[in-house]
Amino acid sequence: MDFSEFCSRLLENTDIVKLISRYCTLRRTGNTFKALCPFHSERTPSFGVDPNKQLYYCFGCGKGGNAITFLKDIENIESIDAIKMLADEANMELPEFSGKSAPKIDKQKRIRLFELMREAARHYNENLRSPKAAAANAYIEKRKLPSNIVTRFGLGYSIDYTEIITYLKSKGYDESEMKEVGLVGQSARGYYDLYCGRLMFPIISSLGQVVGFSGRVLEKTDKAKYYNTPQTELFDKSKTVYAINLLKKRRQHGPLDYLIMCEGQMDVIALHKAGFDTAVASMGTALTQQHARQIKNYADKVYISYDGDGAGQKATMRGLDILREQGLTVKVVQLPDGLDPDEVVNEGGAEAYRKLLEEALPLTEYKLKKLRERYNLSDRDDRAKYAAEAVAIARKPDNPVETEEYLQTIATETGYDINVLRRQAKIAEPEEEKSEPSEAPKEGTFNRYRIFLLAAYIADREYVRTEDMTEIFTDGLGKLIVDSVTDSRLKGMKDVSALLYSDLPDEYRNQLTPIIEFDFNDLDSRDMYGECVLKMKIERLSRERNELMKKFDESKDENLLIRSEKLKKEISELRSNGGKND
Repeated sequence: MDFSEFCSRLLENTDIVKLISRYCTLRRTGNTFKALCPFHSERTPSFGVDPNKQLYYCFGCGKGGNAITFLKDIENIESIDAIKMLADEANMELPEFSGKSAPKIDKQKRIRLFELMREAARHYNENLRSPKAAAANAYIEKRKLPSNIVTRFGLGYSIDYTEIITYLKSKGYDESEMKEVGLVGQSARGYYDLYCGRLMFPIISSLGQVVGFSGRVLEKTDKAKYYNTPQTELFDKSKTVYAINLLKKRRQHGPLDYLIMCEGQMDVIALHKAGFDTAVASMGTALTQQHARQIKNYADKVYISYDGDGAGQKATMRGLDILREQGLTVKVVQLPDGLDPDEVVNEGGAEAYRKLLEEALPLTEYKLKKLRERYNLSDRDDRAKYAAEAVAIARKPDNPVETEEYLQTIATETGYDINVLRRQAKIAEPEEEKSEPSEAPKEGTFNRYRIFLLAAYIADREYVRTEDMTEIFTDGLGKLIVDSVTDSRLKGMKDVSALLYSDLPDEYRNQLTPIIEFDFNDLDSRDMYGECVLKMKIERLSRERNELMKKFDESKDENLLIRSEKLKKEISELRSNGGKND
């Protein structure tokens, strides 16, 4: 079975409404469903799901596709992983794919590397029961981590430079594979465990797969306190949220009220130990759009709880707007200077941290507070600068009432007249703050008659001729669509619209949706088809003739002129024909 055939069967066996309803609330409207888009922030539902076509589409941000592309985008995973998840749910065995549309990723290789990482995580955890793990167990005891927490997070220990290599080789893996996943390094002496002597924190994806490790030193050394897996085929820290696998389990018991975003693994573990079991971490890196989208999948409110030192505060500021852009309600936990969540919990217990959550500031209020700390409001120049910057922050909330409240506060702080501040709030936004409203993808070179022809071919209208399609669409998206539809029809597949999203490269998806969603209405006629075919053929021949004339001007080759005249005659005959088709 080839890739397209399997995807077609998989989509037939997947309830797209049931799948998408796990991530947003769908409401039936006739034969389709609507919801607030899970991919961008909006107040009016523009996200639709059509169970008959097995498709979804957002008229706000332009996202569209089938069940496979939805799961791929919402979970930030590879297509093959999305296919595997859906196949597991549909009780379908994933075959070895063949054919031109087969995934480029080596499925068996990825499975083997994931198994290697799982074996490594299990063995590191087993090492804690070894007498050689005294330093690791002493650290765990010092941090007062109970056995259930150690098990929940799969903590482990790397005993020395070669022990894990010897173990994994006994399981049939070689050093090159260990190096590929970031477990070992290589020197003149040979391969060695990159995590030697460190407490091990497995990093597990939302799919429950071990994708990397973070290792903490246990003794005073000039080495970095933490060492994380480098970028590999399995691990990308810009897309990875630590402990997100636990959120998935937690959500099975009911919706989550909020998430807590920390900086490091020990912060997450300390908060889980104290009962705050929706804590996750951004792997010590700046928050990215991929992180924010994953968080949005689990809750609408997030508390940023980064360390109280200078670096933590800078990281907080970078992450605020990224989270808000995803439509999340953001609050900032104000930790005492120099402390992290782990220290707060260990010193004051769960109640101390719960109090900080209750006192957390809304995003705008926090940004204004941090801005005030930079200016002396008794100084005239500072006061004017503060007012201008504060107004720019205050106008960001979507709620006009909230903006007005902040403007009132700024007026009280600075002494400026509220009407002056209101006028300031309405001035043109600086370039870096401008944001155009999201809109559906533009047709670009795919004008209306091209879209009509491709839509008619996909819909298998009786008047469409395959020979017309192959003659007209000779490159780009048009050729990809025609080739994919033709191939699918030869295999006996009828409804190919949903399958196209799996067959075509991701960069074409936004252009594909307007074609599939094309509303024929009164245009569904042979006359319209003939007119479109005529225009497309004339356009193609005209382009060819123009190219020939350019070459003739340069070379004065009479043969080019003769060919050009033949094309001119052919174009004239097409125009006389009036687009009639036999």
